[in-house]
Amino acid sequence: MLPSPEPPPASRTPGTSLAFTVERGGAASVADQIATRLATAIRQGEVAPGARLPSIRGLARRLGVSLHSVVEAYDRLQAGGLVVAQPGSGVFAGLPALQPDQGQDVVALPEPDTADPLGLAQAAIDAQGTALSPGNGYLPLEWVRDAWTGPVLARFQRRLAETLPHAAPPQGIEALREQIASRLAAQGIAIGADGVLTTFGSSHGLALVIQTWLRPGDTVLVEDPGYFLLFPMLERHGVRILPVPRHPEGLDLDALEAACRQHRPKLFFVQSVLHNPTGWTATPANLHRLLGIAERHGLLLVEDDAYGDLHPGNPVRLVQLGGGDQVVYVGGYTKTLGPGARVGYLATSRARIAALLETKALSVLTGSSVDELLILEMLAGGQYRRHLDRLRPRLAAARGAVAQHLAALGMEIGDASATGLFIWARLPAAWQAGRLAEEAWRRGVLLARGELFRPGRQPSDRLRFNVARSNDSRLLALLQDSAAAA
Repeated sequence: MLPSPEPPPASRTPGTSLAFTVERGGAASVADQIATRLATAIRQGEVAPGARLPSIRGLARRLGVSLHSVVEAYDRLQAGGLVVAQPGSGVFAGLPALQPDQGQDVVALPEPDTADPLGLAQAAIDAQGTALSPGNGYLPLEWVRDAWTGPVLARFQRRLAETLPHAAPPQGIEALREQIASRLAAQGIAIGADGVLTTFGSSHGLALVIQTWLRPGDTVLVEDPGYFLLFPMLERHGVRILPVPRHPEGLDLDALEAACRQHRPKLFFVQSVLHNPTGWTATPANLHRLLGIAERHGLLLVEDDAYGDLHPGNPVRLVQLGGGDQVVYVGGYTKTLGPGARVGYLATSRARIAALLETKALSVLTGSSVDELLILEMLAGGQYRRHLDRLRPRLAAARGAVAQHLAALGMEIGDASATGLFIWARLPAAWQAGRLAEEAWRRGVLLARGELFRPGRQPSDRLRFNVARSNDSRLLALLQDSAAAA
């Protein structure tokens, strides 16, 4: 671990929570003493998960020890999953091995039916307050609360009175579209503000695409597995749905080529980065070949990037390679800022934006000027970027802990390079995903069974786990009971 630059004082964990000294010449080495004290602070909640720890130089200076001792201590903590080193940002507290039972009663959850895609979506919303909803697709409240603190809300409130009397332009507030275009440009995506249309979240963006370009009887391609709510959206529109297998490295390109030759589909809905439900990110080589196939067959690609901002690196996206002439890009802030932040966007060519804008105007006329102003302040003030910087290492720590627990129960975790919010876990052969999900629901636990993420609800031996919601001793007890009964 290389020494990281000294973080600004405001971003340090308060010194009172880490006030300790080390004893030289004692039975335990200096590095062991530092590691033990910090591990205790993290496990006992003195340091919140995701909080920035003192820099290596700062802690060495405070304790009067060598840099080598602090480096060794942090390395040991990182090996145990208690800290996460973020190059260029610092060292952050991870998640303890298990969150203990807080004494909360777990009660049976009411209907709807979680064996249905719409039922799972409704249950995820209804169960936002429960600690046991590992099948939920949203971040928990405590993971997004920090995003809504600081000067961003004060700026928003100062501008609110002048915003309320005015409707947002149908295409979206221009300053917000400029901020979105600027963020896209930083990712190598050359689409200006005139190629951006705001929506009520990314699902609304998908609905506008469907309404604009699809007619009953048209053929579309979807990923298998893929986004579970997309399938009923397409079914209700009367289109023919053909699945294309999705693998860790990307799409099954032979199956895609065959489907294009035989069925001449109009659209292909694809998630390149942090795919839901698997967490997989397609390789650049796979995306290049996918674009080539699409160009040969006149196939319009719809790239859903709802979770892409949670990726810790700089992944390649289809729209980055093909531009707005080949791709309609779907983004949003609901998955990173909470389900109450109902602002998303579409980015594509100006000609396609014009068609989408007409569909939006005929359905909802315009967006919410209040919601759009709030997201504008989050982006313009740098609050959203800082929020992501805190989220990513915290997710990495949670993922390591949850993956370890699931693997210990005999589940197959799959691609070790997957990142982000989801683990797509294969159950042991004797387990039945549907029966387990039903029993979990009766015990007040929301699980997301794999069949919901397959077109036509084909059988699946998988469950999707949200790593931010799956580190709970009661969930582990439920899964252990299931293992014993199998």
